[in-house]
Amino acid sequence: MNNHFAELGDVWKHLPLAEILRIAPPRQYWETHAGSASYALTESPSQLRGALRFLSCAPGDPDLRGCAYLQALRASPGIYPGSPALALQVLGQSATYLFCDVDPESIRSLRTATAGFVARVIEADGVSPIYREAQLAQVDPGDVLVQIDPFDPFERVTDQSQTPVELAAWLARAGYRLFYWYGYDCVERRGWAHGEISRLFPGVNAWCGDVLMPACLVYPGATGAWGCGVVLANMSSSEVHACERLGRALERISETDVVESNDPPQLTFRVIT
Repeated sequence: MNNHFAELGDVWKHLPLAEILRIAPPRQYWETHAGSASYALTESPSQLRGALRFLSCAPGDPDLRGCAYLQALRASPGIYPGSPALALQVLGQSATYLFCDVDPESIRSLRTATAGFVARVIEADGVSPIYREAQLAQVDPGDVLVQIDPFDPFERVTDQSQTPVELAAWLARAGYRLFYWYGYDCVERRGWAHGEISRLFPGVNAWCGDVLMPACLVYPGATGAWGCGVVLANMSSSEVHACERLGRALERISETDVVESNDPPQLTFRVIT
């Protein structure tokens, strides 16, 4: 179960994801590590610097006031929509769904949320099930969006299975629409997932949007840097441009949230090439 929901890392996952789902709705939506469908939104320190601050500031920004993520946050006051709930809300009955997770509580949440939808919920680490699905499914890969958000990007569950980042690279090479979220805790690792996916499959045309911030904005009391990013593959130019615009806007509304004694002192956005 995700214990860090609604913090800034989630903002820079769900903000671009919701917009992509709205701009170019896929016919199928798959997740390897779905978590719960939704969570109770409280005024914890990390949520006050994350989703709750976004709710307060985004309406004043021209690029954020009409975004799909803000609409989703406003739709259910007091509830934070995880990526499964975002997908179900934005895509509705127009798509089919595959959600995987290992946490029993998350599985119950997903099964409740998907009642009435054409959806499968698998209680397992999603790397191997989604790899099999991608190999066996008789679909156009361009009609499928796969979201990968692993706890450990280099975990190999069995000797024969791929790691999450290896799966991401394979899916990108196979033509699937890829949305890969990653985190890191030192400046030197900024953009690492883009570099790793490009190393595994040279020639894959991937875009990466990365946010670096004071670690205390996510982990109260921590010092130094923390960051996260999204790697997109096989997305249209309109989707990429929308995500870059949203990243610049997130940096804009974060300009007043400064931690003077920290390095870095505030959130910055960068496109990694």
